[in-house]
Amino acid sequence: MTQYVFEMAMTCGGCANAARRVLGKLGEDKVKIDDINVETKKITVTTDLPASDILEALQKTGKEIKQLQ
Repeated sequence: MTQYVFEMAMTCGGCANAARRVLGKLGEDKVKIDDINVETKKITVTTDLPASDILEALQKTGKEIKQLQ
């Protein structure tokens, strides 16, 4: 499994919950959320899915997002 880090324009806990919700739709067995930090605006996940799938899911929140690693 690979760990990816994304930066998302989160301003509150609601934004973090939106990220959890869209990632959860990919399947809890497919995506492990390691950390969602509103202060640093970073989301860290571990998955076998390609980064593009995670990025596409996070874009559904309507927030600006980019992959850091």
